[in-house]
Amino acid sequence: MAAHWFDELTKEYAEALAVSPIKVRLIAHTARPFDIAAASARTCYSSKGLLTPDDMHKSEKSLELRKKVARATLKSGHHTTRQHAQFVFGLENVSRQLIWQILHAHPYYNSEQVSQRYVPIKADRTWYTLPRTLAGNAAVHALHERAFATYSQLITELTPVVEEIFFSIHRLKARNREDHADAIKKRCMEVARYIMPVSTVAYLYHSISALTLMRYARMLLWSRSEEFVVLGIHMLRIVREIDADLFEEMPEPLAAPERSIDAAAAKKNNAAFDALLTGKSARLVSSSVDALTQSGGIFPSAAAALDTQLNPLLGDVFYPGTLDETTRLLNHAHFTFQKKLSHTADSQEQRHRTLPGNRPHLAAQVSLEDDYITPRLIHESERAAATYRNYLSENFALLRSLWQNEALPREDLTYILPNAFPVRFMESGDFYNFYHKWKSRLCYNAQEEIFYSAHAEVSEIKSRFPEIGQYIGPPCVVREHLKPRCPEGDHFCGIKVWQVPFENYARVI
Repeated sequence: MAAHWFDELTKEYAEALAVSPIKVRLIAHTARPFDIAAASARTCYSSKGLLTPDDMHKSEKSLELRKKVARATLKSGHHTTRQHAQFVFGLENVSRQLIWQILHAHPYYNSEQVSQRYVPIKADRTWYTLPRTLAGNAAVHALHERAFATYSQLITELTPVVEEIFFSIHRLKARNREDHADAIKKRCMEVARYIMPVSTVAYLYHSISALTLMRYARMLLWSRSEEFVVLGIHMLRIVREIDADLFEEMPEPLAAPERSIDAAAAKKNNAAFDALLTGKSARLVSSSVDALTQSGGIFPSAAAALDTQLNPLLGDVFYPGTLDETTRLLNHAHFTFQKKLSHTADSQEQRHRTLPGNRPHLAAQVSLEDDYITPRLIHESERAAATYRNYLSENFALLRSLWQNEALPREDLTYILPNAFPVRFMESGDFYNFYHKWKSRLCYNAQEEIFYSAHAEVSEIKSRFPEIGQYIGPPCVVREHLKPRCPEGDHFCGIKVWQVPFENYARVI
């Protein structure tokens, strides 16, 4: 059955596969994944000790049990045995939209992708990808050419402003200004990328288990993303070559659900959402901290868990507190925040996978207005601000024009949205994982928009729960009793943040 649906799907998407720039290679994988799944399942009930993949082929009976146990665990939903096998894929020419909407929208993966903050986008290779419905549209391609030109223009226009701010902070470095040109350019690129469409491609390492690959197969059609189907076919084709038995377990895709995508409704809902935020990027809407203080003396106090003088694990760069009884006390307090971040900033925010967010089906948030986030650095240059506004006005004008064509799938039109497009969502999690995020994102080296979002969140915690809020801050603050105080080394931001009152935190670059 698995082979049947896969072959039919491959035929259906033959044209898309032929024109897609996506490249998939298998960098590494666990040997004999199906045998490992069967052996681990049988080990659970083995009186003979640990069973190995070789044991699955010892006899006719072993081979029969191998298939029987695999079928039984698959059918009953006991799928943890499929997590032992790992696949490390090398992906190229995958859009930022697909990465955000699917590949990084769940917790069971690991990725290392090219950074738009630190690696320049280059027009000397394929730098964007489009659904077939837009690939032949001259206006869409012209917009992408304009986007790249604007990206380059913004880097040039922001350079004098960034130089002035950078050398006002790092005064000694001004003696050798040319040595820091790369650092200056990276800060300009970080902001210039906001105007780039989410069709911009990336290359990345993407590691998943066999179980996650099964989930990908099950959801291939769910999001109505042709790009995801193409990527999935490439991945499954590779797995079929290395382990036919595992491939046969891949579930048939579910049909895509009906979705209501109404720009007028999106406009109303977005306005209501933004009104609750009152101009902030994050608002605390729910919390539970009683468990930190109501342990009846069985567990240590919250102070014992949060004071780095008593609990140095909080400042440890290896994040080992999940293995410590005291630190785990922080798992029992929970927070839910209402959030609004640009697509590009949220692409970094969602990497905090232990803090799940209900990120939207993006087309459902398109209101057809000029709806975007503006980084603070843009406001420091009148020329850059005008360039930024003019391009984004053109971007949304084309979106409105294309939206009138009802034959164009709304999901496909999201590919021309800029990185600056705001994502509105809710995010929840326990205190320990929020603490880890806040510690890293309150660093002055963190991306500016996420820095201020983290600051908005922590400001509410400090206001409502000062007994725990006093312990939250960037690494140089929480590492008061550790050496070195700043773990960034040569990347020290240049400001003694531990001497700055939290309410006075401010930065542009």
